[in-house]
Amino acid sequence: MKKLVIIFLLVLLIAGITIGLMKWFGLGPFEQPELAKEMEQERKIEAPDALFVDVEPVMINVVQEGAIVLTIQMELKIETAGNDNIIKIKRMLPIYKDAFMRDMHSFIPRMLNEIGRLDLPTVKRRLQITADRVAGEPGIVKSVLIQSIVDTPQ
Repeated sequence: MKKLVIIFLLVLLIAGITIGLMKWFGLGPFEQPELAKEMEQERKIEAPDALFVDVEPVMINVVQEGAIVLTIQMELKIETAGNDNIIKIKRMLPIYKDAFMRDMHSFIPRMLNEIGRLDLPTVKRRLQITADRVAGEPGIVKSVLIQSIVDTPQ
């Protein structure tokens, strides 16, 4: 009789554990189709809204009266959206860097002569205009981020 009660309790215990696990994992009669659809939608990997491409540091030498008076080093990132745009930007990265250097070599000395300091919002807008010009079509470059600017007097 004792053996029969022990066997009955073991079967009851195994059945309880099985039902508990089925309920916990949502299997069998405890399955919730709405929840499964929601979980499936959450698993889909969405492309991030913003992707960043690092640009090699841009070095600008400010020359006055035949001598270098200031060296500026800028670390930049180009923000874009979509994998297609990031591929286009990476292919044209040397062209972007060259355009940034050319524009900043002419723009920064004029800015320093006029206001006597670097105005970061103005520099950022100027870099954005240059990047849009190089891209050739709108929407490829969302913005140009200035990571750091180091100016070293000579």
